[in-house]
Amino acid sequence: MTPDVNVLVAAFRPEHSHHRAARDWLTAALEDCAIGGTLEILPMVAAGFVRVVTNKKGFPVPDPVVDALAFIRKILAVPGAAMPRLGSEWGAFEKLCVDRELWGNDVADAWIAAAVRTHGLRLVTFDMDFADLLDPSECLLLQPRSGVQERGASYVVRRMVRKRAA
Repeated sequence: MTPDVNVLVAAFRPEHSHHRAARDWLTAALEDCAIGGTLEILPMVAAGFVRVVTNKKGFPVPDPVVDALAFIRKILAVPGAAMPRLGSEWGAFEKLCVDRELWGNDVADAWIAAAVRTHGLRLVTFDMDFADLLDPSECLLLQPRSGVQERGASYVVRRMVRKRAA
């Protein structure tokens, strides 16, 4: 498993609307590491997380960079959590960008998708746009339960369904 930027941001920021869902998932993933599971933090996701939570445009009170980096280090300190070396996904990234005629913000998602596919990972995200980039078996979509207060296990896992090309 590997979390997307949005899952890490939501888990880190208590006021985030998806905080409970993201935190519950991350806690469960780290507990799974204790019994032999693995959690991969992609370098571009870690950098994206730091960029978002320290951005004054994103939050009225952004987090200090040292706090953001400490959060990533804390995750990576858990046995079973790691940051893979990347580079081998570049060909898959180029193909995805060209084949799908991607541009702008979709390019960053394509790099994540290419890394997920190349390294045999499964992305955990709130972003439905990954349904266009990954097979359903490569992606778990977290969605808070509708109408449920932020208490208890407040997330459901939805199976990604590939969108049909127009």
